[in-house]
Amino acid sequence: MSGGHRSFEWWEQNHHRNSTPILKVFFSAEHCRPCPKQTSCTKVPSGRRGRGITFLPRERHEALEAVRQAQETDQWKDRYAIRAGVEGTISQAVRVTGLRRTRYRNLPTTRLGHVFAATAINIIRIDRWLTGTPLGGTRTSHLEALALAA
Repeated sequence: MSGGHRSFEWWEQNHHRNSTPILKVFFSAEHCRPCPKQTSCTKVPSGRRGRGITFLPRERHEALEAVRQAQETDQWKDRYAIRAGVEGTISQAVRVTGLRRTRYRNLPTTRLGHVFAATAINIIRIDRWLTGTPLGGTRTSHLEALALAA
């Protein structure tokens, strides 16, 4: 039930992004259009269908919830902080040195280019540390910038 109304259509799909079977439930558009909670829905009612909800199979849903709960623990956050540091380094290497593309055709020269890129990043970090220049903050996506402006 959504807003006190029963759903009018249920169907199973076997072609979610990762081939997981999913269950879709739809509510009638005639009930969704006048609903005061419509602004919190993700899709405007069109045709005879109103709000749609997608459900994963029970075992997949429970596994997803278990992972979400594990993400709230300090142990998980400490482990993720290491990954975030590594990804930050990769991001810096790509932005500063253009590491995703190589200028060279053979493997030894490409490897040497990677060593120079790593050295450049280390020099930049040492310089920032010695001069007290703060590291760059987390970038803000265009969508997040719009949300912050509102």
